[in-house]
This record gives sequence, C-alpha cells and structure tokens, in this order.
Amino acid sequence: MASAPSVYAAEPACPILAHSLLAKPESKIPDTGDLVHEAGQNDDWNLKDDWITGTQTNNTGVFRCGSVIGFSRLRSRSKDTDEYIGQIPRYLLTSHLLRIDASSEPTAFIIYPSNFDALAPRLLLNALQSLSEGPGLSREEALRHLDAVQLLPVQTLPNAAQAIGNVSESLKEIHEKRQAQQRDTPAEPTQPVILIVVGLDTLAEGVIRASNPVRGTALLAATLRNLTRMARAYASWLSIILINTSGLGPAYFDATQPPDSNQTRTPNDEDARPSGDDGIHSIFQTPGSSLLSTLLMKTLDQGIDTHIMVSDVKATQVAEVIKDRIGTGLGKWGIWSPKR
Repeated sequence: MASAPSVYAAEPACPILAHSLLAKPESKIPDTGDLVHEAGQNDDWNLKDDWITGTQTNNTGVFRCGSVIGFSRLRSRSKDTDEYIGQIPRYLLTSHLLRIDASSEPTAFIIYPSNFDALAPRLLLNALQSLSEGPGLSREEALRHLDAVQLLPVQTLPNAAQAIGNVSESLKEIHEKRQAQQRDTPAEPTQPVILIVVGLDTLAEGVIRASNPVRGTALLAATLRNLTRMARAYASWLSIILINTSGLGPAYFDATQPPDSNQTRTPNDEDARPSGDDGIHSIFQTPGSSLLSTLLMKTLDQGIDTHIMVSDVKATQVAEVIKDRIGTGLGKWGIWSPKR
C-alpha cells in the first residue's frame, strides 16, 4: 500500500507580485485628456447630443421645456466676452427657429441689456443662414424666421422684471389661443417657445452697488421666482434660458493659470473644499475654490433647474452640466466648436 505523499514534499508555488492581486482603483474624476480621447466610445455623457437635438417638449433631454436653464462661464478659465457665453444659447435659438412652422405667434422672446451683442439681430440672421441645410436660406426667408422673435432691451433689474411681466402676459395669450386650437384640432403638435433672459446677475450687481446686497439679492430672488412659475405653468411648451454674464468662481482672472491649462480636480482635492460647501462643483474647477462664492451667485443658482458652465480646457471650449435638479443630465459635458 503506497504511503500518502507528504505535504512537505510538494513543489513551491510560483511567486505572484502582490500588486497584481489588487483591483485597479476607479477614479471618480477622470483626467481631462482621457475625457477628450474617449469622446467617441460612449455618447451617454455627451452634452453635444443634447444641443444638437435642441429644445424638446419631452423630459428626456437637458434642454427640456418646463425648466429654467442657466448658462454661466468659469471666471478663471474663460473669456469675458458676450460672444463666449452667448454662442451655445444662440445656436439653440436659431436651430429652434429653423425647426418650427411659420405662424403668427411669437416663438421666442429675448430680454437683454442693450449692450449685449451676442444675440444681436445681424448675428441671428447670419446664424440662421449658416445653420440651414441644403442651399441655405435666403435673406428674406431668414428674416421671416426672425419675425417670430421679440426683442426686449432693458437697462436695470426693475426693467427686466417688468419685461418678464410683459412676456408673461404674451404667454398667457398664446396659451389661451392654443387651448382654443386644441379643441378644434386635438392632434396638432404643440410647438415649444423659448424665453432667453440675459444678465440678471450683472443687473443685480448694479442694484447692490447703488443700494445694498440685501436689496439686490431680494429683487433677483423675486424675479427668479416669477420665471420658475412661468416655466411650471407652461411646462409642456416653454423653455427658459438664463445667460449669466458675470461668471462663477473667484472674482478675478488668474493670469498664472491660462484657459488652455489642464488642471482638473482629483479625488484627494475633496479635502481642500472650503467650509460651507454648496455642492456645486466641476471636474474642470480649480481645487479648493467655490463656484458660488457670493450670496448673489448662490441666489442665482437657487432659481436655476439645470446649470451649465462654459470654460476653456486645453484651448478647447467645453460646456458641462454642473447641476440638474429635475433631470439626469448632471455630469454631462461636450466640446463646443464655434464653427457650426
């Protein structure tokens, strides 16, 4: 009878490096270069798909009706120009005008300081002609699309609040007219209407300088509440876009960190966040800084459902959803090309 083999006579196991038994750590915040490199692998994150789709009457897209959408720039990583912050909203507006059917009712309202140039009629006209497919729109055809846009220039925050009230009356008339049409032709689709309001943050800063912070933030909060009520009242067809012109983050442009630098936040930087963290952050944000650094910015953000921040990363303009209160777009981002 053969004896059982001794356990001490067994051959030693092959050596294994200890690090090979460890699972590779998953970084919550990927490197910016990797984000750009992987642009074509998974489009679920790509905000570009949403702005190409444009304003939607359903709840699946970022640019949906029934919500207040805010565009802000990152002060330390962006250019302080009207054109810089106004390009994507202008694209959304002009593509919207090309999609809708011609009608006698207005389909877009723009409330803006008279010195804001990014939504000037000449630029809207050029954008309409450059966006159209095929042979392109003639000047006369583009002008007919612009007839559906109402411009309301303002100088102060009370002026803007009054203009919003005037738009509210127009929207009420549109709503009543559409209700009557729905009774006659129930299958008629409801066309979205866009309201763009520019520079409420800068106008509120003017009130603060002339009076005090309490008055400025109180007027801003009341104006934002009116916009929210309008968005909810006509949730099936009204989209409200705020273009904020003063910017988020530190109130200066850091010359030592050019817009094309690649300094993204890492998980270890979470410890560097200041006390009183507001929960609004970006992967393109300078570590340890706060996007909502003032009471005015915090008040503005409270009135926004979907907040989109525009900044420069490696000389590329990027738009990122830093807040989405009523949707699932948080964290989406896209590379914006002005040539479109």
